[in-house]
Amino acid sequence: MRDLRSPYALFLAAGLLAGALKAQELEEIVVTAERRSENLQEVPNAITALSRLAIEQAEIHDLTDIATRVPGLTFSPFSPGQNIVALRGASSNDDGAGTDNSVAVFVDDVYLGRVSNINPEMFDLERVEVLRGPQGTLYGKNTIGGAINVVSTRPNTEALEGRVRVNLGNYARRDLAGLITGPVGNGWAGKASFSYRKRDGWVDNVFLGKKQKDDDVKALRGQLLYAGENFEALLSADFNQLDIEDMARTPIATGEPGDPAFWAAPVPGSYAQLCSGRGADCSAGPIDGYAKRDAWGLSAKLNWGLEGGELISITAYRENEADWNMDSTGTPASPLPPLFNQINDDIFDLTDQFTQELRWVSSLGDNIDYVAGLWYLREETDRTECFDNDVTTSDCTPSADNGATDWYRQVNQTTSYAAFGQFDWTFADGWELTAGGRYSSDKKAIDNDAIAGDFVVINQTFSNSVSESWSAFTPKFSLAYKPNGDTTLYGAVSWGFKSGGFAAAPQGIEFTQPLDQEEAVNYELGLKTDLAGTFRLNAALFYTEYQDLQMQTFGPLTAAAAFGTFQTFNAGDAEIQGIEVEATWVVTEQLTLSGFYAFQDSEFGDTNIPGTAFPDQSGQDLIRAPENKFNINADYAMALASGAELGLNLSWRYTDDQRGELEPWAIQPAFDLLDARASWTSSDGALELALWGKNLASEEYISHVYTIASSVVAVFGDPRMYGATLSYRF
Repeated sequence: MRDLRSPYALFLAAGLLAGALKAQELEEIVVTAERRSENLQEVPNAITALSRLAIEQAEIHDLTDIATRVPGLTFSPFSPGQNIVALRGASSNDDGAGTDNSVAVFVDDVYLGRVSNINPEMFDLERVEVLRGPQGTLYGKNTIGGAINVVSTRPNTEALEGRVRVNLGNYARRDLAGLITGPVGNGWAGKASFSYRKRDGWVDNVFLGKKQKDDDVKALRGQLLYAGENFEALLSADFNQLDIEDMARTPIATGEPGDPAFWAAPVPGSYAQLCSGRGADCSAGPIDGYAKRDAWGLSAKLNWGLEGGELISITAYRENEADWNMDSTGTPASPLPPLFNQINDDIFDLTDQFTQELRWVSSLGDNIDYVAGLWYLREETDRTECFDNDVTTSDCTPSADNGATDWYRQVNQTTSYAAFGQFDWTFADGWELTAGGRYSSDKKAIDNDAIAGDFVVINQTFSNSVSESWSAFTPKFSLAYKPNGDTTLYGAVSWGFKSGGFAAAPQGIEFTQPLDQEEAVNYELGLKTDLAGTFRLNAALFYTEYQDLQMQTFGPLTAAAAFGTFQTFNAGDAEIQGIEVEATWVVTEQLTLSGFYAFQDSEFGDTNIPGTAFPDQSGQDLIRAPENKFNINADYAMALASGAELGLNLSWRYTDDQRGELEPWAIQPAFDLLDARASWTSSDGALELALWGKNLASEEYISHVYTIASSVVAVFGDPRMYGATLSYRF
């Protein structure tokens, strides 16, 4: 492992000199993380906020690029329909109809519940807020690891405004995005925005003779805003479509990244011959796979300004249809028995969701602010999955290949209720006490149908219906001291809850019993300070205990097994502790340095997982919890005599190695990424031309690993990408 002390020490040492140089003032960051507009520096919570400018300059389009810019956050996509998000060690990789995520995503206050729809297109945004640690009081269900709050821009009520953005790059990249907004009369304003991204694949599938790992995404958003004297209504509609080729899953060598034999050990079967001498840009999977997703939603946010406070109603309906079919081994032949030479995984997932939230925001006198509300969710997911070794069919039906397919279908309905409240009491000069709580009640009812073919994932043909309910009260307490307008010190303890559920791909009827709910308690000490108006330092020291962690594994039942079996279970207890430091230094009027360092130390408690090849996980690291992670950014802007401006942005991001599965050889190696951007902006700010590059060192890094028998299969991240962007505003 590389020595992290030098860059970290230099970064902090530079911060100590912040007050010595004349520079422009730090920008105030306003967030709505506590359900009201507040200065980020005054919120007693560990929050990272990415602004619209930061998102655009970094070419961020989804959670992939956000994860490397936020302490404690990892994003590991098995496929576009199976997105695994982890925050401070809390994650879930079970994508069944009856399970949920450990990290919740909200777009304009609307909860995105399904794993297949948790990675929205990041366009037309005001900011992204990532709240770390359990958010069990003010947010919707299952925020045991944290919440990602995506906030879009609001319609302009004052004047007509428009933007267009064109992006051209390597691999025939062509992006087009635009927005138009302005008043439409009688107190109404409107907005329409779109984003279109398309890029050819960068991986050669030498078996099929085609390109894979491409990009093809379309997104639309429309909003109408009525702003009256005491009433406001925001009506929103959005649509998101994805249609791409296979993820190019690739078998890799097994072992620890520090082992000299790592990457040198043989990989399964004919992949080694077909891709001999090639790297991540070569694949040999025999399935002509794909991933498709259509998602759309409607919402209405109504706000009444009443004499005693604000009454807010948020009503939303969302529908998500995801369909993907991909090879699982990444090779057309292997040392495995012939039955497993090609493993075809085909999934269809249809979810509709209705949510309703009522929120009352008010004050008592001059020193108490509070929020109270009710929340409701109804979600139905119809999910079908099949496994076979027939490369000639992608028809996921029980009789598609004469009984060779292992097939199952789950139809789950979730009903969730919650009541919540939180108050902030300024009881003395500079002192603020926050106390809140949320009572949550979830009920799930699932219908399981399974047919065992001649595969080994489903071992029993059965049909049954199961239902169960879970509930919890999750409080939060914090004490903050603000000695002046530039510093906040706080201590907090908060609880989180994730409802139980039902496992995906149950082997037999005995595996359809409900999972226990997952619970967490987090203890945190924090500091937020602005020094001399030029140096910002935010730090959080945390310790989190998890109980009954829900986990899924596809590992071998014995160390010598030729294949794996899905198992979802409550893994027992775990704990994670760490420190997160974020800093921004406005060195001069032209130069700003920023970044973070995060350290995590995690381990399972007394954890034994029966029926697996490696049952004793006690003392082992949690899955997807890298020990070290950092990000260093430099932003330089220089004014020209003409009034135009030149800009330069550099970003270096590092993520430590991490466990990808329970098997000891399933290690996702450490990686670092270097990005750069140079721009010219006209004197009136209307026109910008930028040249950019991502992963400039073209590092071959892995974004996801999983196991099949004793083999490891990887999904690689993108290589060097570069291009030019032209933006125009009016």
